[in-house]
Amino acid sequence: MFACQSPGSKSTENTNSIAGNNLKSALPGTWETIAFQVNIQSFQNTDSTFTMEIKEGEWESQMQMRPIQTVYELTNKYYSTYKNLSDSVIRIERGIWNVFGDTLLLVSPDATYTYQFLLQNEKAELRTLLDWDGDGQEDDEYIGIQKRIKK
Repeated sequence: MFACQSPGSKSTENTNSIAGNNLKSALPGTWETIAFQVNIQSFQNTDSTFTMEIKEGEWESQMQMRPIQTVYELTNKYYSTYKNLSDSVIRIERGIWNVFGDTLLLVSPDATYTYQFLLQNEKAELRTLLDWDGDGQEDDEYIGIQKRIKK
């Protein structure tokens, strides 16, 4: 994760971060999810919390699949490809994307995702609240890291 940031905070020290209209022109290309952390609130409908974290370099061993590759096209379409360790495609998600300030909106036939998006030096941090644990509450904080692998 980008160092020294708490949930909802924005980096003011790195002048290489990109947002808004600049983000819209900087995003197109192929990106790979290399790490994520989910802070699950009210784990299994209790007062407990739980954190699931996949660090950079651990994706394949922990997830038992290749890193997810997402292509953001200039036409505001995107597709994410999920592959198993044998490089067979197990899922492709398609939709449209748009940027509003520092917010990335992904709309697929099954869901709409809204992320606070920070881009620094070919890596992107995506943050959102979602229902990771399936308890009906969008109270789980997701922080994902993507790395550009192709423009």
